[in-house]
Amino acid sequence: MTNTCTSEVTKKLAVRYILCDIDYKKKCMYLQEIIAMGRKDNLWIRALSIYFDSPLGRPLINLFSKN
Repeated sequence: MTNTCTSEVTKKLAVRYILCDIDYKKKCMYLQEIIAMGRKDNLWIRALSIYFDSPLGRPLINLFSKN
């Protein structure tokens, strides 16, 4: 049997990596769903292009809604 004594830091790093990987996969799934909706309605594709073309420091919510 293999000895699995690892430090607490290693365990925390492994858990953080797994959680980041899960979060990344969720974001990819959401992006794929938005692209699929964009095939039916051009509004979603325009919203994505505005989101990706805007700089990071600017509040993006103002670009989608005029309220």
